[in-house]
Amino acid sequence: MTPDRRTFLRVLGAGSIGATTAGLFGGGAAAATVISMQGGGDDIWGTADAFHYHYTELSGDFDVAVQNTRIDNVESWTKAGPMVRESLDPDAKNVMVRRRPNGEASMQYRPEDGAETNSVGGTPADWLRLARSGDTIETYHSTDGETWTSITTLGGDDISLGDSVYVGLAVTSHLSGTLATATFQNLSGVDPDRNRDIGDVDVAGSVESTAGVPLVSTGDVTAIASDAATLTGELSDLGGADSAACYFEYREVPTESWNTTASTERSSPGAFSVEADDLTDRRYYEVRAVADTADGDTARGAVSTFSTPNPSNSKAPDSAGSDHAGPDSASQFGPSDGFADAAPWLDDDTPVIVITEPTRRQLEKAVTVDGERLVVFETSGTVDLGVRDLPIPYDKCYIAGQTAPSPGVTLVRGRVNVAASDCVLQHVRVRLGDAGIEEPTEDWALDTVNTADETENNVIDHVSASWSVDECLSVGYETADTTVSNCLVAEALDDSVHPKGEHGYGSLIGNDATNVAMLGNVWAFNTDRHPRLKEGTESVVVNNVMYDFEDGTWLDPDTEASIVGNAYRNPNSDKANVFAEDDVDTATAYLEDNVTDDDVPMVDENVTVVDERPLWPDGLAAMPSDRTFEHNLENVGARPADRTATDERILEHVELGASYLVDSQKQVGGYPDLPVNSHELNVPNGGTRQWLRSWSRRVESPDG
Repeated sequence: MTPDRRTFLRVLGAGSIGATTAGLFGGGAAAATVISMQGGGDDIWGTADAFHYHYTELSGDFDVAVQNTRIDNVESWTKAGPMVRESLDPDAKNVMVRRRPNGEASMQYRPEDGAETNSVGGTPADWLRLARSGDTIETYHSTDGETWTSITTLGGDDISLGDSVYVGLAVTSHLSGTLATATFQNLSGVDPDRNRDIGDVDVAGSVESTAGVPLVSTGDVTAIASDAATLTGELSDLGGADSAACYFEYREVPTESWNTTASTERSSPGAFSVEADDLTDRRYYEVRAVADTADGDTARGAVSTFSTPNPSNSKAPDSAGSDHAGPDSASQFGPSDGFADAAPWLDDDTPVIVITEPTRRQLEKAVTVDGERLVVFETSGTVDLGVRDLPIPYDKCYIAGQTAPSPGVTLVRGRVNVAASDCVLQHVRVRLGDAGIEEPTEDWALDTVNTADETENNVIDHVSASWSVDECLSVGYETADTTVSNCLVAEALDDSVHPKGEHGYGSLIGNDATNVAMLGNVWAFNTDRHPRLKEGTESVVVNNVMYDFEDGTWLDPDTEASIVGNAYRNPNSDKANVFAEDDVDTATAYLEDNVTDDDVPMVDENVTVVDERPLWPDGLAAMPSDRTFEHNLENVGARPADRTATDERILEHVELGASYLVDSQKQVGGYPDLPVNSHELNVPNGGTRQWLRSWSRRVESPDG
């Protein structure tokens, strides 16, 4: 039998040691050896890990280098790379040089067993290196595998590893039960001879290695015009074939099907390029190089992303106007009337991503582009998030739900987590619900909408957030300059699947969040946190309606708040509407023109009431409180002039004076199934902000 020119090996990991792969890599595998790993698990982070590991046991010094050529974009924190760990226990001390789907290379380490993990760095690179010399661990990244840049050096005081350690490659999907694929080549310095899952991954990972394959890489995109670009790539190995047809596949984000360019025939390794001349201006595109060899193999390079410019190459003119409320606004409050500046980066060159189908895939592709982007909708409908978070992981994302045709867009069975800065989430509905989960679980104890810890300059405007298991709409810890305006925050699930039991809460402002503005919102049919201002927060709470609640606005120690023009309606206890816990003497508030029902006191004795506002956004104008109730009922929620049945029902119950709590979305009609309507958007080459405001007026006012 004639031996095949290719060496192929599959090792299936099932939480136990797999078959040996010794000898395949030889301490410095040929360029045409590809290692493909699949791994699940929640993360390699925190105090314990869950991932797939391809490794061997080593003693003494080592120097491992590898090129990560692909990593699936399962989540923004999917990661892969070389790792050293002292044991195979999930909580073991370890060091990893990681690469994420956005191409960013950095390092992380757990200094002691069970300790929290720390991270350093973050630079686009595809080569990763991890070296040990005595008690010193050195980490590097590179873009060519020749010139190495140090990420950081760890000494014995940072992490102390035993002489015998486990060294290899690690992959985690960051989503338990879902596998992420990562591919590696040019591995040197280690011969992994086994693989297994570490921690709770729900689905078994695997390793597959193939030698003698063709290799192709995606290069830079050059000569980018509004309708064309030059795509470049390099064929680095023919895999034993005589020739290969080299070409590119490309597609507009977030479409699913690929376009194919003309091909170039190569009989030896080398560079190739093709012009794509059918592009659309102000769009993001994905591109990957492809090589089809003469003997039937196909190799694909990593996917890269680029954007096309506006043909007019203009910036926002001075006449673009502001995002403050003006005479043409239905609401008293505009997106920039708080401390945040709504998307100051948005101009007429900002790339536009068009959602054409109400699917998680399209929306996720849009929000996970690492670059400024305006997300608009040519479709209405219900987007099923599939019992998963929808994180917005990268800065400068503007989700403009006002551009969708009637009845707009509703996201269900998942949390929207604004985990980036300089973002705007506007004119959408999010309804978490219990998602059919029957037993209490920490995994689904989620907010409906929130901004993540340490983010800044985010705006959540005209959003309907309901059916949370934790809070309906919250602001993260140690955040800065956040505005929540014109939102309907209602029907938090009370006795649902939260492991703490009853938990029908409205909004929490996390510890040390500064410059938080809550303007013109309605909280209704929640028990508590309207909002809760956690320790060290600085907030303004202006012209909101708090309706049918047990606990109103709760101030923790070391808080400062300006509480003006609010309507506390239909309270269900005799506790003061604005209160702090007993013996707290550092909760400070300025109160003016707030109203309530019956004889419920407005503020209790534990709150230190001051005569001047401790903070206030420049130019913010509060309404008289006697306007608040009527104004807010007319103007809150995703689309006040185009409300769906759920928002209509909630606000009608507020107007009629109803009192109730919800334990499951099933009690109030269940998840919506909105009609899928479509229209074509013509995004102008100039006046992007005015164009967005014109769409906002259509959904905010019957006369829009």
